Amino acid sequence: MYKIHIVDTNGDLNTLDFEPNTNQNLMVFITDVLAEDIGDCKGRAWCGTCMVQQLGGGFLTDKIISDEYEILSRFPEMANIRLACQIFLSADLHNTTWKVLDSRQFM
Repeated sequence: MYKIHIVDTNGDLNTLDFEPNTNQNLMVFITDVLAEDIGDCKGRAWCGTCMVQQLGGGFLTDKIISDEYEILSRFPEMANIRLACQIFLSADLHNTTWKVLDSRQFM
């Protein structure tokens, strides 16, 4: 079983099990398992409300599409941020730690 660590919007650290390669993205996983209210655009990389910051593990900075880059470029002072809707559950996420940010907090 694979594990991922998520710091939710309450600041609680949650260690969760997941199955890789299920065609599910991190945003859907977080909303389903932790009932977080993120992802206003439903995974289209348009809004930034599913923004997460990687705090630990092997950093995933590759495979950023142009729409995601456009949203993330609005926050140049923040390191290791991604849109959860653009990260698919894969073995690469095993033992990584993510903090749910939600760009609505910064706008």
